[in-house]
Amino acid sequence: MKYFSLLPLILPFCMLLANSDQQAINKAEEVIYKETDTRSLKLHLFKPDGWLADQRRPAIVFFFGGGWNSRHITQFVAYAKYYAQQGFVCFIADYRVRSTDDTRVVDSVEDAQDAFAYVRAHAEGFGVDAEKIASSGGSAGGHLAAVLGTVKDLRNDELSVPNAMILFNPVLVIDPVKSKKWYAKPNFVGANPLSLSPFHQITSSVPPTIIYHGTADKIVPYASAERFHMAMIKARLQSTLVPFEGRGHGFFNGGKHLPNSDYKRTLEYTDTFLKEIAWLPFSI
Repeated sequence: MKYFSLLPLILPFCMLLANSDQQAINKAEEVIYKETDTRSLKLHLFKPDGWLADQRRPAIVFFFGGGWNSRHITQFVAYAKYYAQQGFVCFIADYRVRSTDDTRVVDSVEDAQDAFAYVRAHAEGFGVDAEKIASSGGSAGGHLAAVLGTVKDLRNDELSVPNAMILFNPVLVIDPVKSKKWYAKPNFVGANPLSLSPFHQITSSVPPTIIYHGTADKIVPYASAERFHMAMIKARLQSTLVPFEGRGHGFFNGGKHLPNSDYKRTLEYTDTFLKEIAWLPFSI
């Protein structure tokens, strides 16, 4: 029996999808939300057909993953395009990372808070309902999205607090004593790690949350998502944890073109979550 590799057939298709996502980012409307010493930080906007500034639509602000070290700005393009089709205004936020800006985790957190606060402060101009803005992200970006809903705002205002959180294999526990992970080291975080650990900062005001996590994740252990979820339930907060059996880190972005892909399953679960909190279906 002869076996043939599908890699030569799959790789060009994957490259085509990557190029498509990059083109979508390049064509998206851009807004500078912050000037830093190293560069201008932008929000990339994805608006629904028929968008008008005087409408009040729900919104999602996405933060890419990359270990707070590298930029994967196109990571959530497919999600942003999908939810724009559902009537949402979606934002993909750029933020400083270590490899290009010589920053620490705390700097990325500051940028995330500033990006989210900018969206809320300008909600009227974006055609957004200021009381229906969700934070979302994957891995390190999931950490940033979760920090917004748990950690006291470094800005000392409430503009950056989300109304819901949609998290993909997020870093939720940063414990320098119990963890040997590189991201739990104080010199990498740039602050007391516990102060930026969503699990350790849960309060009664954490918004409704859904978490997707692979049970075979070796970078961000599935057990950390369980700990956060159980702490939320104990605090009588709305939390849904969706395990993806046997999946590793970053599973959620694969196979977008396949009918039963993990990507499409996350869309189905997210749609249900958004219906539960009455953000879907959206109507003018």
